[in-house]
Amino acid sequence: MAVYLPQRVYAVCTSQLSSGYKQFEISDKRPGKTVLLGSQNRVFLVKLDKKLSDDFTCKSGWSSGAGTVAFGGGVVGGMLLVAATAATVPVAGWIVGGIIAVAAIGFGIWQMMQSPTCSEMIGYDESMWKLYHEKVSFDKNCIREDLSLALTKKSMLACKEGGVLLPFISETQASIAASNIASNNRMEMGVNIGSGLIAGVLFGFSLGTALPAGGFLGGAQSLHILTQTAVFGAWLPIGFFIINPIASSSGQMLNSVQSDGAYQNVKGNSAESSSLIQPTDSWDPLSPRNDMMAIRNRLIQNNATRNDIAAFDAGVAEAERQGTYSLRENPQLREMITRMRNGNFGPELQNMVTNRNGNLRGMINERNINNVANSHSERGNTSIMENMRANRVSSATAVGGIITLIAPFVSNYFAEAAIRIAGESFAADTAESITVNANEG
Repeated sequence: MAVYLPQRVYAVCTSQLSSGYKQFEISDKRPGKTVLLGSQNRVFLVKLDKKLSDDFTCKSGWSSGAGTVAFGGGVVGGMLLVAATAATVPVAGWIVGGIIAVAAIGFGIWQMMQSPTCSEMIGYDESMWKLYHEKVSFDKNCIREDLSLALTKKSMLACKEGGVLLPFISETQASIAASNIASNNRMEMGVNIGSGLIAGVLFGFSLGTALPAGGFLGGAQSLHILTQTAVFGAWLPIGFFIINPIASSSGQMLNSVQSDGAYQNVKGNSAESSSLIQPTDSWDPLSPRNDMMAIRNRLIQNNATRNDIAAFDAGVAEAERQGTYSLRENPQLREMITRMRNGNFGPELQNMVTNRNGNLRGMINERNINNVANSHSERGNTSIMENMRANRVSSATAVGGIITLIAPFVSNYFAEAAIRIAGESFAADTAESITVNANEG
């Protein structure tokens, strides 16, 4: 006996920015709708049904993109701050800062414009239902028989963009969950914008205080600009590969200890953070199988050994058995994909299985902006007012650096809190749908 999900059951998403819920609808690709919910003219949902009544506003792209734009705006603000307080304005620093600001703002806008629609993302085969019924099927004339397996109250739709869509029977519970999730995601976005703005102001100020001595691009001025830009650039990979992963793990740990298992339930059923394939065309239920055949053919063309081909085939077979191409529980496929990403089988395969993304969080801190305060003393001005100003700048940049270092940890906490709140609300949704006694046959 199981509680099955009917058409128009309420939906919330762990990545939503808007505070409203949506509803799950029957897929247009579903060939039959024969199993009706009593006299209500509603149909039971199956694995094929990945359609919403309306799109969610997803934080993906918007959060990191807004932070990048804020950083670019902060660079301009930092240079304007120098112009308002300094007797001389270094042209070279403004040129370099202006280029970086325009690039950051342009890239951030591009990130936000690339934000996919919810319907596009859940349409891909990497987005799949988890915890569906493994034996009961409705409308078995689907494109593939496994796509007709029934969905139950425990089922979750893991989106390839990182969020998890949860079905709710209770409209009241869905409304509360949607509002609380959106609030946490907006807090995450606000922290990203604030830290990006502070980092931009600090960097723009450091360029704006470039030494004016020596003409348009004097030796000391050029060295100052190059030093500040190099230090900034060096912190990009540190922020992305070290600080952000630590902050992410911290957010997960803190929310895990606050939860009685609801957070882990939703988190454990989310999509792989780095998806295996990035389809560029419209959804095709058979696309993963076709993608795997293309990869296999490329392996053969690149003279992969028989053992390599056998390992790849075994990994694909295991993925088919599990019903997911996630690499988390598939060591053979994970090893082969890792070797492809490392370029062991040529650049074409490397490009086919590699994702590239990033953001500007965690790249500025006290260590790489302390040089800002020292630029004034290098001018040879030892007046009391100049020293007082330098001390104020040093204090401000130290505080700003600490804030931008802490920001990724705060941001990731709110991101994971949204998942925890979703899990707790999902577990509290005790309203019943239709309970059906199903017999095999």
